[in-house]
Amino acid sequence: MKNLDIAEVNSSPNLSKKNTAIKLFFLLFVAVLIGFLVYQQTLQSRLTVIQGYQDDKLAFVNTEFAKELSSIKKLTQFLTNNKNLKRGSTPRYMLRTPQSLKAINEYFLNFGLMTPNISQIRWVDMMGNERFRVNFKDGHGHVIEPKALQNKMSRYYFRQGVAIQSPDSFLSRIDLNMEYGTVTSPIEPTIRVTHRTSASDYIVDGLIIINFNLTDFFKKIRDLSSKDTQIYIINTDSYWLFSHEPAKEWGFMLNKPNLNVKSSNRKLWDIIISQDDRTVRYSDSNMYTSGKLPVLYSKKHNEALNDTIYIYIKSRDRTISEIKFSAFLYGFLFTSIFLLIGSFILYREYRYTNVLHQLFDDLQTEKAELKHVNNTLSSTIKQQQLLQKNLIEAQKLSSLGLLVAGVAHEMNTPIGGAIISVSNAETVIKRLCKAIETGLTKSQLEKSAHSIENNLGLARANLDKAAVLVKSFKKMAIDRNNEDFIDFNIKDVIDELLITLNSRLKNSKIKINTQFIENINIKSRPGIMSQVIENLLMNAVNHGFKKNQVGEIEIRAEKTNDEIKITVSDTGLGIDKDKQVSIFEPFYTSARGNGNIGLGLYMVSQWVTQILNAKIELDSDPKSTEKFKTKFTITFLIDPFER
Repeated sequence: MKNLDIAEVNSSPNLSKKNTAIKLFFLLFVAVLIGFLVYQQTLQSRLTVIQGYQDDKLAFVNTEFAKELSSIKKLTQFLTNNKNLKRGSTPRYMLRTPQSLKAINEYFLNFGLMTPNISQIRWVDMMGNERFRVNFKDGHGHVIEPKALQNKMSRYYFRQGVAIQSPDSFLSRIDLNMEYGTVTSPIEPTIRVTHRTSASDYIVDGLIIINFNLTDFFKKIRDLSSKDTQIYIINTDSYWLFSHEPAKEWGFMLNKPNLNVKSSNRKLWDIIISQDDRTVRYSDSNMYTSGKLPVLYSKKHNEALNDTIYIYIKSRDRTISEIKFSAFLYGFLFTSIFLLIGSFILYREYRYTNVLHQLFDDLQTEKAELKHVNNTLSSTIKQQQLLQKNLIEAQKLSSLGLLVAGVAHEMNTPIGGAIISVSNAETVIKRLCKAIETGLTKSQLEKSAHSIENNLGLARANLDKAAVLVKSFKKMAIDRNNEDFIDFNIKDVIDELLITLNSRLKNSKIKINTQFIENINIKSRPGIMSQVIENLLMNAVNHGFKKNQVGEIEIRAEKTNDEIKITVSDTGLGIDKDKQVSIFEPFYTSARGNGNIGLGLYMVSQWVTQILNAKIELDSDPKSTEKFKTKFTITFLIDPFER
């Protein structure tokens, strides 16, 4: 029995170490578990905040677009329901008097001037011929003369508009406004609404087509889009109609077929087109929230009157990675704190256990010494009587029992203290867990959300410096090679251009004069030539004169035996010699602070040399005493076989 007690005492240090290792492993497991829970809670809370902001912006865009569609529909109904357009019981041919036609033009003009988002009102017949057209620009209206009216039968919105039965109106896709087959500059995001006018009710049997300029709507969205919450609007072909990165916009209009969501992020596109009317979440290294913009439906057939338009909100690049890293830091911090506190407690317990082991070792030593004493005593009193020996043995046992009792009494204090310490440690751990849970309350989230909201406006300032880049590059992307070389009169082309530019130039103090030395015909591309002359004119108006300066621009065309020259001259400030070297280079501009990016004259140079097979020269001297300080001369060589 004594040997068994000694064995138990000898094995207690190993058992203590084993228990300490188990506790340490359990502590590590609990610490990692707490860190993981903190990581998950932090991650979800941050993601919830981002989702909330994306949902708010998604709802705002949906609301604004619904308002825009409702306004467009009401304006269309109001415009078409006017007595000036209807014939009543009078035959139509009797209503086509100059007075009646003038009344219709005046009605369209007045209506468009009262509605700033209307850029054009047209009334075309069933053959696609424009019977009336009024253009609106910068608060001014311009009635197009009959000779300048066009045929729109080839336009998709005419064909689809004719197929819609009255009283429903057809809403075209959102694209860019075009004139004479060219995207207008600056670009105008446009949605067209057609209303069927039957021969039985209206003066013209055909369609009333209204162009609504969505520039203000897209400006609202651009003001709303930020670096942290980026807004993108795409059509059914996955092309961006609006992008936080303006360079991605209007790829289908600018002959950039790969500039779309399907090409850049196929998985995101598949998720967007597979969604129903609910909001859909998707995450990779960023977070996306996608949905659909509102659609108008036919009252009679419950059919959609406009194409489906998708929208998705994207977080800042690498947002998910940053949030995960931040959540990992929080989890690691709490894990480290828990491990530190737990390790300290285990260390104290281990020290107390070592003390207890030392007591057991002392008891073993005392027992061994007592046995040695008893053996010595026994050897010296061998001759004593058996009773005396029994008494001595009883005394020895009594002494041992008292010793054990004393030791047991002494053990109660450290073991009790250890139990109390462990109990206190568990209480601290529970309070820590409770503090963690309390620290992640809704109020804290709301406070955090409020702080984010107060700083939202600071990002807004860098937007749109390159917005103009697409506007400028689009001109290079337009495929004019489809236009064959044809014979045309230069004077006719320039006169038509000046008529078109009249609304933009009439309020200027700069006078435009033309000098045609003779009636000159040329075989070339009139559309490109018109664009070149227009760019040179607007470059002179915008950059060649001081603000409110009175001046003159002259367009001169003359022909010699071997060449034809078109000169655009102005009486403005002139161009310094050091700037003339770079004037035709891309992105060169002297007015970048005013939003210019320096592609106008570069495109003129490319068009003249690459498409018109001509050359362009600049002659300018700010100190010259001549009337015209700057001259751009375009020279066409005459093919001897054409003369």
